[in-house]
Amino acid sequence: MDRSTPLRRTAPGWLIGLLLLALGLQLVWKWHAPAPEVHPEDLGPPPASALMRLSTLGDPVAVAIFWMLWLQTFDDQAGVTVSLQKMDYHHLAGWLERILELDPDSEYPLLAAIRVYGFVPEPQRQRRMLDFVHRAFLQAPRNRWQWLTFAALQARHRLEDGRLARKYMDDLEKNIQTGQLPFWVRGLHARILYDQNELAGARTVIGGILLHQQATDRQKLALGSWLERLEEAEKLPDSKKN
Repeated sequence: MDRSTPLRRTAPGWLIGLLLLALGLQLVWKWHAPAPEVHPEDLGPPPASALMRLSTLGDPVAVAIFWMLWLQTFDDQAGVTVSLQKMDYHHLAGWLERILELDPDSEYPLLAAIRVYGFVPEPQRQRRMLDFVHRAFLQAPRNRWQWLTFAALQARHRLEDGRLARKYMDDLEKNIQTGQLPFWVRGLHARILYDQNELAGARTVIGGILLHQQATDRQKLALGSWLERLEEAEKLPDSKKN
């Protein structure tokens, strides 16, 4: 025997055949097996404020960004898209509040509430987002007035709720000193009051604009003309004001 030639052992033919049969059966099973069911996770309530603060490790802004990005991608789970209309908006508002507590200077949660989560075609969910923005405004009016203005616009045009729009604009006037709101914001307030047939209120706002607001000659002329029409409308009987 030539000892330089290595001995090679071959598997029995029946064993090789069995392995090939098993491989074929596995391929057939994968081909015909139903796709596994994926159950998307529900959005639960946010952690307590104290726990969220403890998790920051001295960098609350970075943690706030992390949680905001996590929340923004929550509707895409393992290849399954979760409709925003199926999310728990009570919990969603809680998460946005916690994130805003971590980074009060951030506008990201407010932007998401107005431009993303508030655009679902369901009034109840829209109102919950607008309510979140309103509460956030009351905590820091000077830094968040523009978001409440957007909330008023959304209440007026998307919800067609003039009373809610007026409430938001009234709160703007109560919490921001006269003259600090831009011209267009106070003009919007007057328009919403006019839509609600609050002619005296609209006239008061326009008078305040003319007295305290910087406006161009053209704007002053338009406001003066509108003021005259309001004064004439107030003299009419209630049955003819509309």
